[in-house]
Amino acid sequence: MISKKYLSNDFKNAVKDYYYLLENDYSKKATIKLIGDRYRLTGLERSVLLRGIIKKEKALERKNKLLKEFEINNKLLVIDCYNVLMTVISYLSGKFFYIANDGFLRDAGEFHGKIGKSEGISKALTLLFKYLSNNKMERIEMYLDSPVTNSKELSKNICMLFDKYKIIGNSYVVKSADYYLIHSKDGICSTSDSTIIDHKDKIFDLSYFILKFFFNPDFFNLDRFLA
Repeated sequence: MISKKYLSNDFKNAVKDYYYLLENDYSKKATIKLIGDRYRLTGLERSVLLRGIIKKEKALERKNKLLKEFEINNKLLVIDCYNVLMTVISYLSGKFFYIANDGFLRDAGEFHGKIGKSEGISKALTLLFKYLSNNKMERIEMYLDSPVTNSKELSKNICMLFDKYKIIGNSYVVKSADYYLIHSKDGICSTSDSTIIDHKDKIFDLSYFILKFFFNPDFFNLDRFLA
């Protein structure tokens, strides 16, 4: 069913038309405007199209990289920390979430706050570590971007949480977490960042499993319109 709180009745047709034009190599920018104007889509609906609909070949390639929970047992998990925390915080703040046609969890907006001082940071960290403590990974590494305000302070707090929850792991502040994760050959990467996903062989969508574990939401799946 369409989430009537966020999406109009015409959104299904908009998805199909947008996907058709995308598959026929029309530019994303021009297609978003064309379809958005035709169906009088809201800014949120245009965002869902732009971030949630990917060309078939790329979507299938990404889906094949997604791992299930049992596949990370006794493995090194390398986490794009801000990406995961921002996703959880966005969910807690009531943002609209959906499953893109590449199989990854997305939200309809972008987080613009200062993550280190966000009101939801403590809650998000608690959910993250409680989830991790219920799984059996060999080791966990979290990477934070040094240019982001309060990264060093947050990293120290994360290290204390590793001790508190008796999890083997560490937190690292680096110039660019994206760069590190793209070039790292160790462990299984956890992110929903498309650029990183396209450079890795396997991905664990940690944010999705955290939210399913604690809240079990019925995420709106765009594949319902493309079957």
